[in-house]
Amino acid sequence: MTDQGNARTWAAAAELVTRVAVPLWILAGALFKLFAGSPSTLPSVVIKLGGAVGLDLAFVLHFMVGVELVVIGVMWLLPSLARLAGAALLSVFMLTLVGELANGASSCGCFGTVTVHPAITMVIDGLLLAAVLGLGPRSKRLRFSRTLPAVGVVAALLWTVASFAVAFGLPAVNGRKKAHTPAAAKTATAMADNASQAGTAPPSYYLPDYKSWLGRKWNDLEIAKWVRGLPTDIDQGERYLVFYRKDCEHCHLLLEEHFSGQLPFPTTVIAVPERAGFPTTGVLPMPCTQCSQAELPSGCDWFMQTPVVVRLNGGVVECAAEVNPDTPECLQW
Repeated sequence: MTDQGNARTWAAAAELVTRVAVPLWILAGALFKLFAGSPSTLPSVVIKLGGAVGLDLAFVLHFMVGVELVVIGVMWLLPSLARLAGAALLSVFMLTLVGELANGASSCGCFGTVTVHPAITMVIDGLLLAAVLGLGPRSKRLRFSRTLPAVGVVAALLWTVASFAVAFGLPAVNGRKKAHTPAAAKTATAMADNASQAGTAPPSYYLPDYKSWLGRKWNDLEIAKWVRGLPTDIDQGERYLVFYRKDCEHCHLLLEEHFSGQLPFPTTVIAVPERAGFPTTGVLPMPCTQCSQAELPSGCDWFMQTPVVVRLNGGVVECAAEVNPDTPECLQW
């Protein structure tokens, strides 16, 4: 094969990776996140950073999807910016994955509810990034240019508007469709029941700030309005609340080791559901036979790393923390 033939082959490979493989890879992640429609599927580093600065995580989710769709449009419609756009977004993905691995996350949060280990995604993103950077210069069409075709720019601008319209609009449409399914109808009914019994319906997600609970009366906290089944004497004496998930092994271990048998103080266990409801498989037995039981409503993403222990004294929160079963914070026995 001649040098010219080799050059054409490499150029074709560069365009195939940059304008087909990478956009389709980004599109897959965007669509999975879009149709999952839940902030709980965001990477843990995004949740922590967003929560720390008070961002609306639902907005963050839709905005991220919108940006990904915009990048896809740029890579398709403006070839001379394709390498820059693809490399920039893949680099952001790589940094996020580093954070996920550092946090010990079991899923990268790249594909909505589909679990993919961050290490696997990092390998794929790394290979694509290397291909975009290494092969790109071999194609004249992919070389950066400050002069852009007017038609391409207009098309990219229209694509951008459409991308954010889809990112913010489609989840609402998707939610209305789900409302007609039996499962969603049951969830809506359950939420209505919970709202009437606990006082108010929960938001789409709740990200607790345990430090802000300290020194405040439990009944004044926002989360207290959503708990269903709490004892009426919650403001009397020292007592404990334990948030747990029914299929959580760490929760079961904590309750088995520290809350089984005779309890020195009254304790209430509060079951935390997933958005769709409580699990029906993998449910562990309740070790605390003397605990009163309450629950949070479904239909909300509860960002609580269970188990969570809350110590009350006279109805005032003295301690609240996500705990390790071996050395549980907040316990005084």
